[in-house]
Formats: sequence, C-alpha cells, structure tokens
Amino acid sequence: MSDMPWVRFFASDWLAGTRGMSAAETGIYITLVASMYERGAPVPEDHLRLARLCGASSAAFKAALESLISDGKIRRIDGGLWNGRVARECAIRSEKSLAGKQAARARWRKAEQDQGAADADAVPPHSVGTASQKPETRSRETEASCKRRGSRLPRSFSPDFDDAAKAGLSPDEAAREAEKFRDYWNSQAGQRGVKLDWPATWRNWCRNAAERRPRPPPQRKRTFVDVAMDRLGASHGPESLFGTHRNVEFFPPDIGQCRPDDADL
Repeated sequence: MSDMPWVRFFASDWLAGTRGMSAAETGIYITLVASMYERGAPVPEDHLRLARLCGASSAAFKAALESLISDGKIRRIDGGLWNGRVARECAIRSEKSLAGKQAARARWRKAEQDQGAADADAVPPHSVGTASQKPETRSRETEASCKRRGSRLPRSFSPDFDDAAKAGLSPDEAAREAEKFRDYWNSQAGQRGVKLDWPATWRNWCRNAAERRPRPPPQRKRTFVDVAMDRLGASHGPESLFGTHRNVEFFPPDIGQCRPDDADL
C-alpha cells in the first residue's frame, strides 16, 4: 500500500491547470498523476502498459503524453515520468510524517519519565508510616471519608423534635412527619436515597411540612355597616332588631345617630 493514501487536492488549481486540454489529455494526465502519488516515485515510461492503464490506444496515449510534456505538465527524468506538483506534495508529506514521528517519540519519553517518577514516589503497602498508624486514626479517617461520600438513612437516626418545634410544628405533627420521613427515605433507591447530612435533611423536611399546612382563610375587613350592626344588636337585642311578631313593623333607629368611634373601625 502506498505511503500516501490521500493527498491535498485544490480544485481551483486543477481546473486552472487543465483549462484548454482535451478530454483525453485530461484523463491521461490525472491517471499519470495518481500513479505517481500511488508509487511515491516517478512512473516508468512504458507506453503499452500506461496506455492500458489510461484506457487509451497507444497512438492516443503517445499523442497526449507528448502534448503534456510540451506544456510542462509532465517531465521526463531518469526514473521515468514525473510531475513537479507531485514532488512538492511528497516532500511536504514526508516532513509532516517525520514531525509526527518525532512528536510521538517525545510523548512516549515523557510518559515513561512520568511513570517512573510516579513509581518512585509510590509508598509500599508495608511502609513504616502505614504500619505505625494507629487504628483509631484510621477509623476516624474512614468515617470522615464516608461522611464526605454520604450515606443512606441510618437505622439509629432519631429526628430531633426541637428542630420540628422551631419550624412551627406541634408535637403530634412532628411525630407524624418523623414517620413519613423514615418511610420516604428508606424507600428511595440508588443515589437518590444518599445524603451527606441527615439532620439538615430533617430540618428542611420540617420547614417544608410547616409551609404545606393549610392556612386559615383571610378575614374580611370590618366595615362601617358591621360596626353599626354590632351596636344595634348590643342595644336592642335580636328580638328588637327583627321583631317578635309578623304583624309588627320594625323601624331601626337612625344609623347616623349611632356612628361608632374611630377606634372601633
């Protein structure tokens, strides 16, 4: 397989370079150039073989080749037929390939150096520092690491009812919410049921529960009519206001005479 499976192709340069050529000359020219790229070297000038390669007769191939040579598109050299653009592209390809190989070798050397430094800095499992470490110290470090990673709700966790009271819950409400809290988090699967701080989770739960409680409907503001009716009811009684007999007409006193004080509004 060729070392150049692909090449840079500039459409505008090709169109400008082949302008004025016949279809036969253009086909033979591109076939010869592709053969040079495939070989990475000049193409031996074997007219019979090249004519078959280009799909042309020997006479047509010879005439097209002479025309390409006279136009400077194809050159005859010791090794055969060659093209100047192919020579430049091969040189560029070789330079890039060499630079890529050098960069790859540099990366490998750096990786080996880094690996060697890491191996030198590594502490063996039987080192003195690990062996001399106290069990309680390792236990505290393990506990701290678990806290950083979080955990599921412990069986021994007891919700603090003082936190519930601070959130505004009554003792009965706090007891109900504690049962809901345990059932909810014990039923959560996977990472969703893992928390870093369960007391803080309980406090947030209590605040949300207090906010979800139904609120009493807002009271309607008392108006002048409400105050006046209260005054009339206190002075005359319900029987005096509405009457005890159907045939007795009731005329309430003038409301203007019973104007309440501003403090009652």
